[in-house]
Amino acid sequence: MSFTQRLLSILFPEKLVCLSCGREAAVNEEGFCAECAMGLEVFNSAPPLEGTDGFTAAYIYNDVSGRAVRRLKYNGRKFLAKPLSEKLSIPGEWHIDAVVPVPLHYKRERERGFNQSGLIARHLAQRLGTRFAPELLTRVKHTARQTDLTVAGRRRNVKDAFEADRACAGLSVLLIDDVRTTGSTLSACAEALKRKGCEKVYAAAVCFASGEGRKK
Repeated sequence: MSFTQRLLSILFPEKLVCLSCGREAAVNEEGFCAECAMGLEVFNSAPPLEGTDGFTAAYIYNDVSGRAVRRLKYNGRKFLAKPLSEKLSIPGEWHIDAVVPVPLHYKRERERGFNQSGLIARHLAQRLGTRFAPELLTRVKHTARQTDLTVAGRRRNVKDAFEADRACAGLSVLLIDDVRTTGSTLSACAEALKRKGCEKVYAAAVCFASGEGRKK
């Protein structure tokens, strides 16, 4: 390939893949094709999240944003973690000492091969120039999947499911998950961290699912 051809391939790449539908298409600066971009709902606000000092997200969970998360989570498209992490805007007033992903139980992580929240959190920590610290939080119970549980069932399911390391004492931590629905998982994580002396716990997710029919 000549220098001119290489330059043209950089400026005008032939294969541009939409983050949501996965089709080769002209994508916008957010990484979505025109059709998918029309369906995106940008996150504005959410009810307070129990146990945390603040919550933010990139998108409202719907067919478009949810499909992007599912491609990462269930289809093994790990390359999506970086662009999805870039969609998260963290408030400037949040002083963050460490970014901590919601952990999977080791059995589930072994089954899936990776923790999607961990991949997102790692890229976000790099962008923020702060510490990526998955070791600060461990899932100690192999819980049932939250998807088909009621709100009360979700809370019971994750109660005492997480254990924080004492090294979190005095830190301001940013918890990362892929989707927040009822918030039970993030709240349980925040409780575990604060029990070990964490000063502040903020939380962020790629998507906020406001409808009870959209379960993580």
